[in-house]
Amino acid sequence: MLEWAGTRRGRVLLDDPGLALVFALVATLLVVFVVLPTLRVISYPALADYLAVPAQPRWIQAIRNSLVMMVLSTATATSVGFLFAFAISRGLPGARFFATMAMLPLFAPPFMVAFSYILMFGRNGLITKELLGLNVNIFGWPGLWLVQTVAFFPYAALIIGGVLEAINPSMEYAARWLGAREWDVYRTVVIPLAKPGITAAALLVAISVLADFGNAVLIAGNFPLLATEAWFLIEGWADLKGAAIAVSLLLIPTVGLFLLERRWVRQRIYTVVTGRGTRVSRASVPTFLKWPMVFGCSLVSLLVLIVYVGVFAGSFVTTWGYNWRLTLDHWLLAKEWLGPLLNSLKVGVMSAVLTTAIAVTAAFLTACYRLYGARFLDFTAVVPAALPGVFVGVGFLLTFSRPPLELVGTAWALILALTFWHMPMGYQAALAGLAQIERAIQEAAANLGASGLRTFVDIYLPLLRHAVIASFTTSFMRAVTNLSIAVFLVTPGNMVGTFAILMAINNGNWGTAAALTVALLLVSLGILALGQTLLGRGLRPLPSG
Repeated sequence: MLEWAGTRRGRVLLDDPGLALVFALVATLLVVFVVLPTLRVISYPALADYLAVPAQPRWIQAIRNSLVMMVLSTATATSVGFLFAFAISRGLPGARFFATMAMLPLFAPPFMVAFSYILMFGRNGLITKELLGLNVNIFGWPGLWLVQTVAFFPYAALIIGGVLEAINPSMEYAARWLGAREWDVYRTVVIPLAKPGITAAALLVAISVLADFGNAVLIAGNFPLLATEAWFLIEGWADLKGAAIAVSLLLIPTVGLFLLERRWVRQRIYTVVTGRGTRVSRASVPTFLKWPMVFGCSLVSLLVLIVYVGVFAGSFVTTWGYNWRLTLDHWLLAKEWLGPLLNSLKVGVMSAVLTTAIAVTAAFLTACYRLYGARFLDFTAVVPAALPGVFVGVGFLLTFSRPPLELVGTAWALILALTFWHMPMGYQAALAGLAQIERAIQEAAANLGASGLRTFVDIYLPLLRHAVIASFTTSFMRAVTNLSIAVFLVTPGNMVGTFAILMAINNGNWGTAAALTVALLLVSLGILALGQTLLGRGLRPLPSG
């Protein structure tokens, strides 16, 4: 029988060689594909190179710009997310429509918002030039600010919405009975109780903004950012050392925010003790708040709809900005890019399978057995959530471009990079599923002589069906729409759809790029629909780069 006591945790592996082998395999994979690339990036530049950063105006400008955009975009995206969360949770007019609009950006490729806004609001934009007769330059920080607000407010809306739903309406009624005015109720009761959700949402949005590559590379223009500097250095100058410095500098704030979110926010839970009273309905929102909030949500919803209208229209217009005649030529031309799209599907399937298998196995080992090294396994399984996609891409490029494990130039470099970058999602989903399974089931299996692997395969995997499906679906969607890692690891022989779209946009082939983007979007929505059918409930993917 397997030993459970922490003082005898080493006996578990000695008594179960199969479990020991799996543990060693998972730990080795995490060391090779998470720890080594991370250390390789950080150690690639010499100490003197890091010390020279303050003397380089370009680096200082990129750091300053990245932090400024983090503050601006986080503030607006979190505010808009709170607006939508409040409108949806309080059932304001149009709440169901707003809930749908808040979900749509989650399923778009990471560059789709920027690309669509270039089509709609740029100098040849349908809205700015054709309808309003304006000559607008959307490139630069104002355009990036708008794009990141629209792209990332849904994550804030999801988190804050869950907190607002959990607030007991009786607390608000009690404040009113004590004489508080409507505004004071929201200021002194609702907002303070929602602070954990607001703070967690702001931290998640801040990490996403800092790591945003897809939107920034299209619309930032000559506005240097750390997330884009790495690719420009490699693409234009083959400067691996400079790229390593850029992504290492980016790692400092993202890891700091990640640790703050995990260790500070999650340790502070605002609860309200109300006894066993019945749940009462929420009071209606006063008119002076209701209609301004409905107007604000409607305006942002229009901006979300424009994202989809832009790319769909772009795929059928002959020459955007000059010849508005409808055509199918771009879709016919997009057939030539069928190879990259198929490569995206292959990479997505293989990385999603590996992500799910390794993540669920790691969760089982850390949650169900007190093993030496379990904390290390847990840490390395979640730390990729703090790594920007560009950091992972540069890490694999530096680590696996030479023997003994020369993967760069093959599809496996991209597959494995995406596998371990998406690991935290599947790992956390599996941990949540394992927490709901009674430990007595495992103890009974052990008493009957079942090995650890037999228990895992015969008992836990069937019970973790929802976590497995959710992990696979979300990992696949993020893999086929990834750009931040793909730009560093693709080659002409293993081109993927997102990189093909970026090349088409850079070459001015907007119609073809729009058709490919729509095709990629339809693939993502199709997989989402399949996963939702299998799970019987909605899937909500996390930020993608």
